[in-house]
This record gives sequence, structure tokens and C-alpha cells, in this order.
Amino acid sequence: MSAAILALVPEYGLWLLFGVGLLAAIGVPLPSTLTLMAVGTFVATGDLNPVASFLTALAAAVAGDQIGYYIGYWFGNSIETLLSRRPSGAAQLARSKQLIRRWGGASVFLSRWLVAPVGPTINIVTGASDMRWLRFSIWDLAGETVWVTIYLGLGYAFRGNIKALADLLGNASWTIIAIGATVLLGYQVFKTARAAQTRGS
Repeated sequence: MSAAILALVPEYGLWLLFGVGLLAAIGVPLPSTLTLMAVGTFVATGDLNPVASFLTALAAAVAGDQIGYYIGYWFGNSIETLLSRRPSGAAQLARSKQLIRRWGGASVFLSRWLVAPVGPTINIVTGASDMRWLRFSIWDLAGETVWVTIYLGLGYAFRGNIKALADLLGNASWTIIAIGATVLLGYQVFKTARAAQTRGS
């Protein structure tokens, strides 16, 4: 599917970027990051306007996130029940809730670019929670700005090697997540041990 979508970038450009970005933010499994990097290569060759490309990608991602937030706001309990029926969906739901409990609004920011696979679920859970729309939107805009800047820039810088770069980044992102989870777990264990030691002394 990725190769087929990339083949459409030269012909449909920003329209394709908007459609893929919007649907991916809602949760449709489309290669939005790879598409954004491909657009970056066409920006580098002068075939696409950099400002228009940046704004299109940002608008698509934010619009998709807003749809996800309001899906959670209106149908949160039903969607969570539906997700929980599948083991993968239940695991993603649990990770999203854990992120929100630990980081609050910053979880929205981080799930736009650092832990992007849980982004659509974060949108739904956040909409179903008591997080206000304005707070969600500010964190969301900040995170999507980082995401668009990073991957449009990578496409621009590494034109001609997009697929290899995407594979590398995919592996690296999960490594970063694993390292982050290990650090957080270690910190939690240390904090619990210190608290127990304090109570015992």
C-alpha cells in the first residue's frame, strides 16, 4: 500500500497529502509519515511549494485529530468497548490511558510525533475524558507542528532514500519508546523504594 500511495504523490501532491494525513489522524492505517517525507522530496526538487506543503500537512493532521477528539467526546464509551474486544485494541487503549494519566496534556503533544502509533486512540480517550477542548487543541497543534517539521525536513534532506529512511525511523522510534518506558519504570521503582525507605526510618 505504501508504494502505491507514494506513486500518486507526483500526480496528486497536496490533495493526496491532505487526504492521507486526515484519515491517518482519525485512525485509518495509511502511511502518513512516509507520504509527508515523499512530499519533502518534491519540495526539495522545486515541484511543490514548501509553505503550502507545510500548511496542508498541518491542517490535515489537526483536522483529523479534532475529529478523533469529538468522536471520543460523543461516543467515547461505545468506542472504548469496541476497541477492548480485540487484544491489540485493548492494549493500545491501556497504553493511551496510562500516557494521559502520567503526562496529562503533554501526552497529546508526545503522541503526535514521538509515540505516534497511539495518537488516534489518545484523541478518542482525551475526548471522552475531562480534558477541555482548548487544552487539547493547544497541545495538539504544538505536537503536529513538530511532526510536520521533522518529517517534511527529513524528506527534504534525504531525497532519493525515503524508503530506507522510513524503515530506519520505524525501528528507531520503537527503540526510543522502549528506552523511554525503561527509564520511566526505573524512576517509578526508585521513587517507590525511596518512599518505603522513608516510611521505615
